[in-house]
Amino acid sequence: MTERLIVGVYGSARLPQSDPRWVAAFELGAALAEAGYTVATGGYEGIMGAASRGARSKGGEVLGYTVTSWDGLAANEAVTRRVDSADLFERLRLFAEADLLIGLDGGIGTLAEIAVAWNLLQVSDARPLLLVGDAWVELIDLVRRRLVVGPADLEIVHVLPSGTPASMVLAEARLLMGARIGIGAPWEASRDAASPAER
Repeated sequence: MTERLIVGVYGSARLPQSDPRWVAAFELGAALAEAGYTVATGGYEGIMGAASRGARSKGGEVLGYTVTSWDGLAANEAVTRRVDSADLFERLRLFAEADLLIGLDGGIGTLAEIAVAWNLLQVSDARPLLLVGDAWVELIDLVRRRLVVGPADLEIVHVLPSGTPASMVLAEARLLMGARIGIGAPWEASRDAASPAER
């Protein structure tokens, strides 16, 4: 059967709705859902809640990859399907099966998620990783200057600066997913396969 492509969105649980970065995440979630993608988040508040609510505002499906045994928190109300994990590592594996991962503004937890996704890209045919925000631009530069990496390690991660409109992030997401899975055109948002939550 034909399933929608899944876009995983990483981001801080701490940012309030008054923060411009929360608004940007809401707009991105809305743009992804309107384009026909399923949005997967950690299922909680902050950036995760913003992307979830943006997707739901356009009638989109929202997967919430929660870890109840770890934090005891309830998923935000925009989540349409909660997929609970036994621990953080199981949650990371679920995210790794999405068709594209987008890292927005965040802290140590977001950094850990991005590091795992990046490492998987180094060693396997993993999903594309798109980072949005000046903090990630600076991180890439730091990694280039201070860590033991080569050009190939840096080229597999795609970065956009803070303030990039949701429409431009969506356009980049379409290109990355289209290039990876070889669909007929990068704007198509469905595939003939089971979603990670169904496997």
